[in-house]
Amino acid sequence: MTVAYILEQGAYLVKEGERILVKKEKNVLHTLHAFKLEQIVLFGNVSITPPVISYLLKLGIDTVFMSKNGRYKGRLQGPYSKNINLRQIQFKKLSEPDFCFNTARYIVKGKIRNMRALLLRINRTKDHASLEDHIFTLKRMLDKLDSAKDIDEIRGIEGKASAIYFDGFSKGFISKTINFTKRIRRPPTDPVNSLLSLGYTFLFNELMGAVSMVGLDPYLGALHTLEYGKPSLPLDLMEEWRPVVIDTLILSIFNMNILSELDFRVAQSDQVLQEEDDESLEPIFLQTSKPLPVKLTAQGLKKFIAQYERKIRQKIKYHITNVNLTYRDCIREQIRHFVRYLKGDDPEYVPLPLR
Repeated sequence: MTVAYILEQGAYLVKEGERILVKKEKNVLHTLHAFKLEQIVLFGNVSITPPVISYLLKLGIDTVFMSKNGRYKGRLQGPYSKNINLRQIQFKKLSEPDFCFNTARYIVKGKIRNMRALLLRINRTKDHASLEDHIFTLKRMLDKLDSAKDIDEIRGIEGKASAIYFDGFSKGFISKTINFTKRIRRPPTDPVNSLLSLGYTFLFNELMGAVSMVGLDPYLGALHTLEYGKPSLPLDLMEEWRPVVIDTLILSIFNMNILSELDFRVAQSDQVLQEEDDESLEPIFLQTSKPLPVKLTAQGLKKFIAQYERKIRQKIKYHITNVNLTYRDCIREQIRHFVRYLKGDDPEYVPLPLR
C-alpha cells in the first residue's frame, strides 16, 4: 500500500473512474490508483473536488492536511468508529488515578530506555562522544521512576531526561558545521531542530491515524495533561518512537549528507511564519540579530519525505510477537497492544525497545 504526498502548490485532485488524478491547471501531474492507496497527505494549497472527497470517504483512504511547511492541520474523517464499548473502557480506565500513574510510568520508562540506547549506540560509534555521564544519568532517571509518587513527578523526570538526552544526542553528528546544542521547538532555529519538529509531526500523524483506526478517543491519555483540543493519547503513545524512528533518521540524514544547509531557509518575520511563504525565506547562513524560524525548502521537503518513507517502511522484529514488520505496522500493533492493556488482556504496556 502507498502513501501519496502532494506538495505542488495550486494542484487539485479529481476523480476519473477508479483513479485519482493530481492536476495543475490542465496538466496531469500524477495518477493515483485508489486500490494501491493507504493514505494521501496534502501540503498547503492543494484542493480536492467533491467527487474525490466522497470517493476517499467511501474507500476509507486516510486523507491528511498539512501546512505548506509540514504543520499538521487535520484529516478527512468518515463516520466515527462505532466501537463505543472500547471508548467506555478507555474513559473508565483512564479516569482511575493508579491506572494513569502506571501507564505514564510505562510510557516514560520506554522513552528513556530508548534515548539511553541511542546514546549507547552513538558512544560506540563515535570515539569523541564521551557520553558515559549522560548514559549513567539516564540510568539513574530510570531508577527514579520506580520511586515516583505521582504523575507530575514522572513528567518532571521525563523533562530532565530529555534535556540530558539532547545534550548527548548533539554529539552524534559528524559534521562540525552542525550547530545543534539543545532542543528548541517554538520556533526551531537551526536545521536539526527544524527536522526534529517536522519528523515528530509526521510521527504524530502516524499515531493519530492508528489511534483513530481502532476507535480510541485521541483526546484522553495518561501522561500528557488534558486540555481542550489537545490529542493527549497519540502524544502519549508516540513518546517511545521518537528516538527509534525520528532521531535515528535525522542522525543518518545529516551524517550521510543527504540534506545540507542549502536545503533550509530562515524566515524573516513573524508574518512569514504565519503565512508560511517560502518565497520570503532567506538562505540559512544569513546573519540575523534575533532567532528566526528555520524551514526546509521545497526541494528539501521532498528529500526528507523520501527518507522518512524509507525509514518508516524499514522492517524490524516486533518485540511482542517476534514477527518482522515495518515500523509503520509496528506502530499499529502497539496501539492494538494498548487496547488489550486497557481491556486487561495484557497485564502491562510494553514499549518497543530500540535495539
